[in-house]
This record gives sequence, structure tokens and C-alpha cells, in this order.
Amino acid sequence: MGIIRFSDYFGINKSQAELDFVDIPLNTDIELYVDPFAIFLDKDIWFNKCNNLIIDFFDRLIYELKNNNKSKALELMGNLSEANDANLGLSKGIPDGKGIGKKYGLLLYKKLNNSKAVKTGKVEDISDLELLIPGISNDRISDMTINIIRGMLIAYTYNQCKLYDIEMKKIASGMYWDDGIGFWRNAFVYLPVYEGKRIILVPKVSVRYRIRTNHKEYYNKFVLDFLQAEHLRANSSLVHVLKNKKRKVLKKDLKEKYPCTKEFLFEFSNKNSRVLREYKKYIIDNAGNELDNEAIEERQKEPREIDLMYLIDKLKEIKYGKKEANRYHECIKGIIVALFSPELYKIKKEKNIDRGLKRLDLVANNRAKRGFFNRISNIHRILCPKIIIECKNYKEDPKNPELDQLLGRLGKKRSHFGILACRNIKDKKRLLERCKIILENHGRYIIVIEDKDIFELIKLKNYKKIKEFDDYMDDKLSELIM
Repeated sequence: MGIIRFSDYFGINKSQAELDFVDIPLNTDIELYVDPFAIFLDKDIWFNKCNNLIIDFFDRLIYELKNNNKSKALELMGNLSEANDANLGLSKGIPDGKGIGKKYGLLLYKKLNNSKAVKTGKVEDISDLELLIPGISNDRISDMTINIIRGMLIAYTYNQCKLYDIEMKKIASGMYWDDGIGFWRNAFVYLPVYEGKRIILVPKVSVRYRIRTNHKEYYNKFVLDFLQAEHLRANSSLVHVLKNKKRKVLKKDLKEKYPCTKEFLFEFSNKNSRVLREYKKYIIDNAGNELDNEAIEERQKEPREIDLMYLIDKLKEIKYGKKEANRYHECIKGIIVALFSPELYKIKKEKNIDRGLKRLDLVANNRAKRGFFNRISNIHRILCPKIIIECKNYKEDPKNPELDQLLGRLGKKRSHFGILACRNIKDKKRLLERCKIILENHGRYIIVIEDKDIFELIKLKNYKKIKEFDDYMDDKLSELIM
């Protein structure tokens, strides 16, 4: 049997580029990890809630460990088992029964309870475990993180399934951390199910190739550099005098004297805490970007080529009019994700009644740290924590009722910025004038993108012409505000 992806099994006719979540294989794992450090750095409200859960859990755990409260510590760690419902990390196989959480909890307790790093307070957050605790690495930390934030991931999965009309069944949620009661909870929830097992989806923006904190990087780039300088200053026996009279300490000699073990890194960090602080500042400054769709596909056991050009034909095939309005809406939904992810994410649909028919509007969270959606927020000072997208599959130009409908979605707290997607604008000057009147009278920004705009943006995105892509969007805004 080949790899069965979530999108294939549940009949979602979309590529990874069109999906907000990792298109996980259901019968194996994909070697990607949920990084608590990436969650900490992201200022989006969803990530803030996840980070608060992680902090609350870890603070309680460290407190119990430092105070030798074994029973309470074991209770906390008893639910940090393999996160088999997310299908991320190294292939784990089938869980070996209900006792697996307790086995992991006991193993983890022994590691942490015997650690001087925990007892002395050197472990300050969950990411420090990779640096200073033996036997804890990417897979284990990712699983711990997923367990803690499972409640948030369940809500995210539910919304994504609603977005694509995926069948869900009532099933046990698995344990997740509740910072309100300061303990684990379990509930019956609605989730997609594969072969009797619940499935949890993870946003693309939250996964990485590895956890950002890395003990080998810390050792090679910071610890050894510090030791080189110290041995030169002390003129130790490791100092070599070169032919040109320069003095040098070789890293290979330092590696023999100070092997890269986590026990050594703890002892070193305990004596030289400044070096550890410098490393943490370094990884904040060099956190790296989210993985793009190609990078995610590379981790699949059966990768697929990412080529966005097919989206042009997909849109061209849709006929104008109400009969294919839902098909057009579905297509635009995927295109918005493909064009603007990871700047926009957690796209969802909202229902309203338009002339007696159900209409579906798209809403996406704006978490842009660069590019167009970052600039409209931080340079133009447009309130836009959410981006509202209205889809109109009309043959004629959108008029005042269509613009007013989108205007009604834009509010004081929610967003002052919206996008109207339509097919073919005949009187561009007239439509632009209508949008300018809305800006003058209501202070709301609406830009209109037709098929021709979408085709050009797809081409620029596909060939990674990032500057030209951003310039194109900037020009659309400039037409409105100039």
C-alpha cells in the first residue's frame, strides 16, 4: 500500500500549496516537528494562546520537580506520550496501549529529576530540554508540545474540516492541558477519523525541520569559541604557535578535551551563564522563516511537485454565474492560501444570507512579518489583524450592493481591509471610484482583484519573484489611496 494523504482520503481536491495545514500521511509519519520556540516567537493571538499553555504547564512541572513532589510531577508527565494523532516526527508505529503515557512519564521524570539543570533552575523553558537534558531531542519535544496544545489543535482541525465539509465523528480528544484548572483534561469532540483513530491537523506555519534550539550548534558556535578565547588568554598547553608567530587553539583539540555531551554543556553553562544567554539571543535573531510548500513536500515519503501554474487552468475552467459560484469560491479559497501563506493563515468561512441564498465569506488571520500585509499594518497603519475576502462569480462588474456587503464585514475591531475577488472588470475606473468613496466616507480599504490579477500573481509566486509579487499588491493599494 502506498502513502495515503489526508487530502486524498477525505476527497479534498487540493495540493499542499492550497492547504493551510500539513497534508499529513495517514498511514505513516512525516518528519516535521512542532517547535515550541517558533510558537514563542510568533505574536499571532493563536500562537500566544498556545505559548501560554506551554508556559503554564512547564512552570508547574518545574515547581513540582524542584520541590521533590514526585507524585504530582508524575501526574503532570503521565500524559506526555507519543502524539500519534498528529502523524508528525519519526515513524512511531501503533501505540502499545494505555500505559504508554505513564511509561514515558516515568522515563521523563527520571531524566528531569536526576538533572542538576532542573534543580538549579537552569532549565527555564521547554526548549532548554534539548540543550541540557540527555536523551531529549526533536521528536520528544515536539510530542510534548503537541500534547500540551492539543486542545488548540483540535479546535483548529474542527474549523478546517468545516471549511472543506469533511465528515467528523464524536471521539475521545486525548489529554490536553487546561491552564484554567492547571491540569490535564479529556473530552468527547468531533474530529476526522481514519481506521478508528482520531486525526489532528497542524498549521503549516508551526512546523520546522527540527527544534530551533540545538545543543550541537550551541557547542560548536558558542561554547568552543568561548573556550578558544579562554585558553588563548591563559596561554594553556592547547595553544599552538604558528610559523607566522600567531597563537591559535584548534577546535579539534578542544573537542577531545571537552566532548559534546549534555552533561558537559550543563556544567559549562552553570559556570558561564552569559554564553547560554548569548546563544538564546542568537537563535531569536536567527530564528529562520517558516517552511515553504516545497520544503514540506521534501519531507513526504512520496513527495509531489509544487507548481502553482495549474491554478490558472483551474480558475479558467469555472464558468461565470450562480451555478458555479461554490466552485469558484472553493478555487479562490485555495488560491488565497497558495498566494499569501504563511502571511495569511487559519482561513475559515463565515455564513450569511444573500438574496435568500447561502453565501460564504473567507476570513484569514494576518500574521505577516514581511511583505505586503505587514506593510499595510505597520507602514500604512491600517487595522487588519484579519483579512476579509468576498468572492463574486459574476459576469458583470461588482456594483454598490457587492461592495456594501464587504463593507458590512469590516468593523472597528476586526479589520479595516478587505479583498473583493471577481472575474472580469470592464469599467475599472468606475469600480475604483466606488472603492475610493468607501474609503473617504467609512475609512475602510477594499481592493478588487480580477482573474487577470490572480493569473499574474500566480506566475510571480510560482517563479519566486517575491519583490515583483509585493510590488504588484502595493500597486493595487496605491491605486486606491493615491
